[in-house]
Amino acid sequence: MKKNILFILLAVFCHTLCFANQEKELFDDGVLLFKQDRYQEAIDKFSGLIEIAPGNPDAYKNRGVCYMKLEKYDPAIADFEKAKELFPELKGLYSNLGVAWYYKKEYEKAVKNYDIEIEMAPDNYIAHFNRALCLTELRRDKDALDSLSRTLSLKPDFYWALCYKGDLLARSGDIAKAVESYETALQKDHDNDYAKDKLASLKEKNKTDQIPEPRNNPPVIQASTNTGLSLQSGAFISRPNADKMKTKLIESGIDAGILIVKDSKGRDWYLVRSGSYASLDEAKKAVVVLKEKTGLEPVIRPAGNW
Repeated sequence: MKKNILFILLAVFCHTLCFANQEKELFDDGVLLFKQDRYQEAIDKFSGLIEIAPGNPDAYKNRGVCYMKLEKYDPAIADFEKAKELFPELKGLYSNLGVAWYYKKEYEKAVKNYDIEIEMAPDNYIAHFNRALCLTELRRDKDALDSLSRTLSLKPDFYWALCYKGDLLARSGDIAKAVESYETALQKDHDNDYAKDKLASLKEKNKTDQIPEPRNNPPVIQASTNTGLSLQSGAFISRPNADKMKTKLIESGIDAGILIVKDSKGRDWYLVRSGSYASLDEAKKAVVVLKEKTGLEPVIRPAGNW
């Protein structure tokens, strides 16, 4: 009798060990395929793991991340919700849900999930930063700036948080603080052109606002003499950056071009423009359409001019 019990226990142990090894192999293979950007194959591995271990929350979470990489946000959210049902305290789960809801443009839901993530991990500076992005989409710029301040208190050298803070301050009209934020970003990363271009554009705009009528050396405009209004999605010193912005607009179905102008110092500026509108009302309607398609915040400018 004792021998039979021992044999049964040993058989059960071996069977369990076999399944445990298989689970680990599937999990490790899925992670490796994910790192190799082979997302569908990784999904297949995690799906196999879920078949034999339906109670494994990490399998659902990882499969959800793979779905997100393929821009399949609905199945990703379903997997994250299942992982939450199995293990509500799973690390990073609510950040993943926040990202998925952000890409579905469900910004309120994204913010709620980031709030939970931050409550669980208050030092997660990425969660604070992503929360700021969502709040901006909800036009809650003050709250977004608060989130960015928290981000930078945790990660003072976070280049993109400094840039985004500069963007929001510039939009609110606080030019001095915006310049300060861009300059700090430049100190953190000299090689990235975003802050450099934004800073130069802001300083030039500030200068032209202070001097409404140029006297001796007005800017030389290398462009057509079109009348009317157009939308400007970016102003760059760097031509490659302007080309990237133009490509983004074209890929979103916006017919865009680049207007080249010289400032009073003889520097070339590359202004990414789109559309031609006879009235301010038409231009304002086009701003709404462009923002919905691209997420950008264009400004209305005279066609063919600064």
